[in-house]
Amino acid sequence: MSATGCFGSLCMRNLKHVKLIKSCYPRREGEKGPRSSELSYLTFYASSRPAKLTKVGRYLQYKVERDIYKGRKQNNQVSLSIIKALIQSCHHDLNLFSKWVVRILNKTLDTRDSDLVELSCETFVIFCNYHDGSTLGIDPGFTSDFEALLQKFADFCNYANEDEDYALRMQYIGHRGLQAAVTSSAVHASDFSTQLDIILPALLQTLIVSGEAGSRLEKTETIATKEGEGGLTRGAIEALAAQSTGILFSKSNGAAVRMALGLVYTFADDNGQWWPPDRVVSTMELILDSVQQQYRYLLVSETLQQLEISNTLERSYFNDKHSCLISVLDTVLNADNAPLVGVSVLEVLNVLFTLLVKSLHVTSFRQELPADQNDRQAVFEYVIHQGIIHSIGGLASQNYYQNQLDDMAGYIIAKLRASTTLEHVDGLPIQVYRRVALICLDQLVGAEHTSAVVVDTPSGRSISSTGLSTPPENIISAASWTSAVSLLTDKQPETRLDFARSLIRYLDITAPSPEAISGPYPVHLLTQHTDVVFVNSLHHTIISGVQKEDFQAGDSQALYLILCSLTRRFTVDAAIRTVPLIFKLQDMVKDGSIKNVTIQRAVIASIVEWLGMIAEYFHIENLGEYITRIRQQLQEANAWTSTIFSGQLPSTAEAKFSTDDANNPTPVTVYVDRHVVVEQLTNEGQLRDKHDTHGLELESKLYVEWGSQAFANHERSLRIRASQDIPDHKPKLANPWTSPEPKCIPGVKKETINVENLKEALVAPPQQQQQSGSSSNGSVATSVPTDAGGAGAGASRRSSLRKNDVNAFLHELQLEQNMHSTHSLVNPPYNDWK
Repeated sequence: MSATGCFGSLCMRNLKHVKLIKSCYPRREGEKGPRSSELSYLTFYASSRPAKLTKVGRYLQYKVERDIYKGRKQNNQVSLSIIKALIQSCHHDLNLFSKWVVRILNKTLDTRDSDLVELSCETFVIFCNYHDGSTLGIDPGFTSDFEALLQKFADFCNYANEDEDYALRMQYIGHRGLQAAVTSSAVHASDFSTQLDIILPALLQTLIVSGEAGSRLEKTETIATKEGEGGLTRGAIEALAAQSTGILFSKSNGAAVRMALGLVYTFADDNGQWWPPDRVVSTMELILDSVQQQYRYLLVSETLQQLEISNTLERSYFNDKHSCLISVLDTVLNADNAPLVGVSVLEVLNVLFTLLVKSLHVTSFRQELPADQNDRQAVFEYVIHQGIIHSIGGLASQNYYQNQLDDMAGYIIAKLRASTTLEHVDGLPIQVYRRVALICLDQLVGAEHTSAVVVDTPSGRSISSTGLSTPPENIISAASWTSAVSLLTDKQPETRLDFARSLIRYLDITAPSPEAISGPYPVHLLTQHTDVVFVNSLHHTIISGVQKEDFQAGDSQALYLILCSLTRRFTVDAAIRTVPLIFKLQDMVKDGSIKNVTIQRAVIASIVEWLGMIAEYFHIENLGEYITRIRQQLQEANAWTSTIFSGQLPSTAEAKFSTDDANNPTPVTVYVDRHVVVEQLTNEGQLRDKHDTHGLELESKLYVEWGSQAFANHERSLRIRASQDIPDHKPKLANPWTSPEPKCIPGVKKETINVENLKEALVAPPQQQQQSGSSSNGSVATSVPTDAGGAGAGASRRSSLRKNDVNAFLHELQLEQNMHSTHSLVNPPYNDWK
């Protein structure tokens, strides 16, 4: 039934609410707004009699429809003011007339009059402040009217008109209305997906078209509720849309966030907004900043899911959608102060590495941006490859759990397949596969980190390292590299150099600063057993590598740089353990284990250069002067190499021996005197411990032959050794509720309980059990032997007797079984505890 049919001219004369409403309208020309006293009376009447609110709303709808038809703009403005007053005064009973409010706003928005539409928007804002959405989904008519109202505001958000000022004003009104809707609790009350389909595309149209949402995020908190003195601008509208988007995601739970993210990607896909990626990326950055912390990981999972879906639909891995999605993932994982709580680190790492490997099936790895920016395919390759690598680094830069970096490094190092003999892995040549894995490993190490941290050493001293940005417990441990050090002897020179470069970079980044280790006594850093194993594995690999026939100049430089980095990382401990190694290498040159004279000269040069580094690192001038003389003698004897030992490894093309080196048949005739080196190292006192006053302990360590039994004993001295009889002294759990099996006494038949005598055993008098308990107690008193060992007995004999005594005592010990009740089969021992 229509409102006009309900309210005829005769019906409306005598209705009190009609009279009250009519009295609120101005009676003279030029008056604006409702009459205040009459409006107060109307609101009092409605609030005191809530049942009349339905009739009041129905009549106001009838009044607005007639005024719109007759063009009474002033009356419609008054009607909207009346509705605002009724909402504010009767908001507890808003559901009684909310249907009529929504219908009235739908009518006034259809007028397209800017003043009336703006007043309608203000009324809707007040309505949303009190509307809880409890009737949405229950009343189909009201639900459809409310969704139609939201759609009208969404259409205003991208309103187009020849008059730019009018268009901006209508867009501003539309965004204000949508912001009121997302602020209201009604958006999550009923069918969230339907309202989301209306609201979010309108916001995304404004954000993605402009592409400036991310940069305007800081301004969203200070947006005025109306246009400023200079009028509306496009930037203010974009900022308002960004603020509304932030509010929408900040109030959404996990399911709602997942749904909204899917809608964002669908919008970008339908409207072709993937490239350039900055528009979508800035919007996703805004969402990341707005969403609740426990739901941020959904941005990663949803983006990865979109990548997986697009991979199944399209054959090419290099297109605008893939590039944009990788850019989004890169931005999310590398965002500052945005921890992704709940993200599965290893799963994300596995997906990223798999994507990288799949992309290399199509093209080679691209490390540099192409010079021709118009080559879209080359640009896509660069964005995808570098985006995945940088995403892996971002995943490692945020601390989600303890030992996270060790787990990630272990995953990548396992991908190196150090022990495999396969030529291809996952469809790629093993050399390419390892190179990409090492690039990912470099990202985990993080050369760009320069903030200082404090590392606590076992001796209590603090070492400041300028190469670390993560807490000490999250540094990649040296043990993670142990399984891959055999790559230093790989048959591919490129692989050897790439791995050596990554290893050197890791050791340099984790090395303490020289100022931190300066002092009268050395600081020992090689105290963990896993670190000792790593150093030993590295030394054994070096011994194997120098004996290979394809040993090149680049390998000799890698040998020198690895020993230098190892010394800077573990300081004194690494230097002491490396001295036996270098003289083992020198002996291999002397006895002909290294047959190629070119390799011999390169190995001796590496030894001499490392000793020179030691003299400079520990400030031992005499040793430095001695090494300088040795270097000059080798050069004069034409037994020096032309390889330049710099701080960087050469490229693969420059890693071979020069022609002069290869054609030089001169063998090495000048060697380093070990006695002189040991004397210089011990006399200066830079490597001596506080208790080693005369350097005798240090001298014994430096004179140890590599690989000898003394060297093995020195290795074991760093480990924690367990005594062989410790397990025998460990406390053992025993069950006090069960009695030990009694010894067999000759002539006494053991009483057993079986099926035949079970009934008699259950009804036996307590005296028999007491007597049996007394006899068992007596056996305890007579079965404990005395200690037969004297004061002069050996420790092993006393230990054995003591263990036998305790075992005998525990075996014979029985608890009293005094039974106070015949109604229970359980005799708790605490009955007789005093």
